[in-house]
Amino acid sequence: MDVLAALQRKPSLNLFPIENRLSPRAAAALATDAVNRYPYSETPVAVYGDVTGLNAVYDYCVDLTKEFYGARHAFVQFLSGLHTMHTVLTAVTPRAGRVMVLAPENGGHYATVTICESFGYEVGFLPFDRERLQIDHAALAAHVAEHPVDVIYLDASTTLRFPDAQALRSAAPAATICLDASHLLGLLAAAPGTLLLDGGFDSISGSTHKTLPGPQKGLLVTNSDGLAEKVAARIPFTASSSHSATVASLAITLEELLPHRADYARQVIANARRLGEELARRGFDLPGESFGYTDTHQVWLHMPESSGTHAWGRLLTSADIRTTTVVLPSNARPGLRLGTQELTRWGMKEDDMAAVAELLARLLLRSEDSRKVAADVGDLAREFPGVAYVGQPVPVAAA
Repeated sequence: MDVLAALQRKPSLNLFPIENRLSPRAAAALATDAVNRYPYSETPVAVYGDVTGLNAVYDYCVDLTKEFYGARHAFVQFLSGLHTMHTVLTAVTPRAGRVMVLAPENGGHYATVTICESFGYEVGFLPFDRERLQIDHAALAAHVAEHPVDVIYLDASTTLRFPDAQALRSAAPAATICLDASHLLGLLAAAPGTLLLDGGFDSISGSTHKTLPGPQKGLLVTNSDGLAEKVAARIPFTASSSHSATVASLAITLEELLPHRADYARQVIANARRLGEELARRGFDLPGESFGYTDTHQVWLHMPESSGTHAWGRLLTSADIRTTTVVLPSNARPGLRLGTQELTRWGMKEDDMAAVAELLARLLLRSEDSRKVAADVGDLAREFPGVAYVGQPVPVAAA
C-alpha cells in the first residue's frame, strides 16, 4: 500500500461538523522535527534537556490562547477533546462527587457518562427542553436546590444553540461549571454576551480542530486562579507528552485567525443559517425554524423512518460528501448533523449554500445517481482550494 498516496486530499464536500482545514503554515508545523521532541523541563530529581527552544513555542501558544479568548489562564498540553475532558473532570471533581451532564439523546457527548462513572462519580442529567433545544434552567434550579451538585460539565456535541452561562450560574450558584466547547471554540467571538468566564463558566475547554481550525488537540481557558491551580497540578499525570508539533500548529492557527476571529465566526453562523433555509426550501425536514434553524455551525436534518439509521450517511459518502449521522435532540432519533465551518474556511459565503443544498437534494430527495452527483461535488470543491481568514486567502497544495 502506498500510504502517502492514500493520505492525499480528495476533492469532496466536507459537511462534517467535527473537521476543518489547516492553513499551509499550520500543516507544515506537523512535519517538522518537533513532532518527535519534548520541551525542556526540570523536576527535583531530573532534567529533560532541549536545545531547540520548544518552551518558547509553548509559551507563545499559551499567550495567544489567552488573548484569543480573553482569559487569564490557558493550558494547551491536551492531545484531544477526550483527553481534556479526563483532565478537567478529575481535576475539579471531588472523590465520589456528583456531576451533571447532558444526556446523549439531548446532545451530550457519547463518552462523558462512562468516563464519569469510571472515576466513581455519581452522574445526573441536565433537564432539557426539547422544544426550545436548550437546558431547562428553571427545572435545573429546582433540582439543584434539593440535590446539590459538585460539577456541571456541559458537554454538548450536538447543539444548535449557544449555552447561557449566566442562567446556568443562577440555577446552580455553588457548582463548578465547565463548558466543553469542542464544537464552539471557533465561534465564541460571535457568541451572546451571556457566554462568559467571569460570572458564568469556571472553565471553557475542548478540541481544537472543529470550528477552531487547528490541529487535533485540546485547550482550556479559565479566569479562576483556583481552578487553574487544580488543572496545572493534574496535567503532569495526564500528559507526559503534549506533542510539540501540534502545539506549534495550534500557535500558528491562533496567530493567523486572531485578527479575523469575529468575522470568521459570524460567517460560519451566517452560512449555517442560510444552508438551513436552502435545505428547507427544497423540502428537507429541519428543526429550529423559529430561531433561523441554528445559532451555531450545525444544521440538522430529520431523516424519514423508511431510510433507516445509516442509509443517508452511506449514500452521501458514496457521492464524496462527508457528513455524520447521530441521534438528534430535536426528536431523539438518528438524523444528519451537518456543519459549515470548513466550507467557511474554504471561503464560501451565504450564496454558495444554495449549491450545497442542491447537491444534497439531488442525492437524498430526487435519488439521482451518486456518481453523477460526486462529479459535481468534485467540481464545486475544486472551486475553493485555499484557506480563508489567514490574511489574504492562501492556496493549499493540490492533491
